[in-house]
Amino acid sequence: MKQTCSCLKLIPVIFSFLLIACNEESYSFNLRADDYAEAHTKFKTNIVDESFVGDGEPAVPPKDIFSLVYYPAEDGNMAAFLSARPQDNSNKYPAVIWLIGGYGGISNDDYFWSEHPYGNDQSASAFRRDDLVLMIPSFRGENANPGHYDMFYGEMRDIESARQYLAKLPYVDPERIYLVGHSTGGTRALLASEYTKGFRAIFSMGGIPDLRLRLEYAPISVAVPFDQNNPEEFELRSPRTFLTSIKSPTFYFEGENAYWQEFDEMKQIAKDKSIPLHVYSIEGGDHFNIISPLTNLIAEKILLDSGEKTNIKFNEQDMINIQSELLHID
Repeated sequence: MKQTCSCLKLIPVIFSFLLIACNEESYSFNLRADDYAEAHTKFKTNIVDESFVGDGEPAVPPKDIFSLVYYPAEDGNMAAFLSARPQDNSNKYPAVIWLIGGYGGISNDDYFWSEHPYGNDQSASAFRRDDLVLMIPSFRGENANPGHYDMFYGEMRDIESARQYLAKLPYVDPERIYLVGHSTGGTRALLASEYTKGFRAIFSMGGIPDLRLRLEYAPISVAVPFDQNNPEEFELRSPRTFLTSIKSPTFYFEGENAYWQEFDEMKQIAKDKSIPLHVYSIEGGDHFNIISPLTNLIAEKILLDSGEKTNIKFNEQDMINIQSELLHID
């Protein structure tokens, strides 16, 4: 009798265990449920290589295009290019922060006010419009800025500082500040979408899903500054790890010839968990030729996005139009 009772008591326990096992989510990576900003605050990165050298002092831009400004951040004042002040001071304008690709900062030459081929224009020229405010910031350790470069980590706090700087300008609408990035900047944009809720919408072109995967894929042009023996160092720098922390509508684009298949799983997770992440692989596109068609389209959508909440969406026709443009790019 006692033995029978013991078995009956175990049945609910076993059933409960099986139920939990059946409901357990299984992904190809560690999808963390904790908040990225909180995890970021608690974690202290261990920088073991300080060999990184920034681009040096940024060039002084033409006054009718940009001003060289310095925004206050955690480690000190950081250099940035800020577009010329709109002539009509009675309005508040939407603003874009452009996160550049590569490493080193915002360069020390005239790249951002020179002309570039339509098939590879990383200068954010699409956002140099009279009715838009454009900021191109550099971050800790870049150019001649204070602080140490730590690769996709401390920059999150600097990006938020840049947003706060823009929001205080009297001619900027603080509720209509957008973040757009390409390549390295695209990865930073994805991480920023998990770190802060201050941006109205975020656009990433060619960001990576996971930093360890990127380092395994091919060498990069700078030394990895952090302790690679600690897996959490990678987790805090990998956008897919903290997908559930995405706070603002976030749009990811990559040309099909450079598309990371890991974004398919991220797209499905976003759909299953109602995360505001939208993923697009652009037919006929590569890592660079998508920039001009996309930034022009994004700029147009931003200018039309004037409601209380963002109305920005990308439909099938948008993608068809971009693909058509790509056919005419040399």
